[in-house]
Amino acid sequence: MSILHLSNKEKGFEEKNLDTFNIESIQGLVKGSPEALYLPNNIVIWKNPKAAVLNQEKTLVLKHEGEMNDSIYGEVVVTGTDGTKTIGLGDDQLKQFHNKLEEVEVDGEKLLAIDY
Repeated sequence: MSILHLSNKEKGFEEKNLDTFNIESIQGLVKGSPEALYLPNNIVIWKNPKAAVLNQEKTLVLKHEGEMNDSIYGEVVVTGTDGTKTIGLGDDQLKQFHNKLEEVEVDGEKLLAIDY
């Protein structure tokens, strides 16, 4: 199963292939109880909603229609969904996600941003 993992902003997203993948895997990667953000084309961003209060670094900016919308703190996992369960990312989803990524500057800090 192919997923994307963002462990820190300097390294960027890394593609990982996992043999088994379940909610416990996501918890381990985001370092806590995961929260899902559903994007178009059955792409899901998983984050730890408590990462900001745990003083983890800002790692990703969400943009909507070109405008800054929200920031994600801590580690991030990107998977696919078939509408009912979490699945790996297909080649088209990987390409689309990478094509929508851009680097932005927020408060003097360079971060990756995804426009959805």
